[in-house]
Amino acid sequence: MTFLELLLVLTLLGVLTAIIVPVSSGWTTVQSERDGLEAFKATIQKMQAYSIAHQTTTWLSFTNDGKTYSVTYSDTNEKTKTNFPPTVKFDNTSTLRTISFQENGNMYKTGTMTFETSSGSKKIRFQFQRGRMLLYE
Repeated sequence: MTFLELLLVLTLLGVLTAIIVPVSSGWTTVQSERDGLEAFKATIQKMQAYSIAHQTTTWLSFTNDGKTYSVTYSDTNEKTKTNFPPTVKFDNTSTLRTISFQENGNMYKTGTMTFETSSGSKKIRFQFQRGRMLLYE
């Protein structure tokens, strides 16, 4: 391979890399956001199951400007904290700002939570009866 051919191949690789890396980076950000919201929903389902199994109250609140959520179990006063991915945060204008489950698994209050993401707002609506959730995008 001559020097010019090698230079041409390296230039093509540079151009392809400049195109592919930003596209894949955007894909991983969206995937990370989706995974973060799915983990959040799974945490809420775990809270409800814990409340029913242990006949105790559980509640979730947000800290760190909506970038972290904490779950508290009233029977042990144990508290767990989880961070959202860097591009996701709870929107304080949401109609529902905390989630709590009674000893029988019913929610104390229902409503809609809004989250800010790089691809726009995402809403999770909590409905009556056993904390059913619908994710609206």
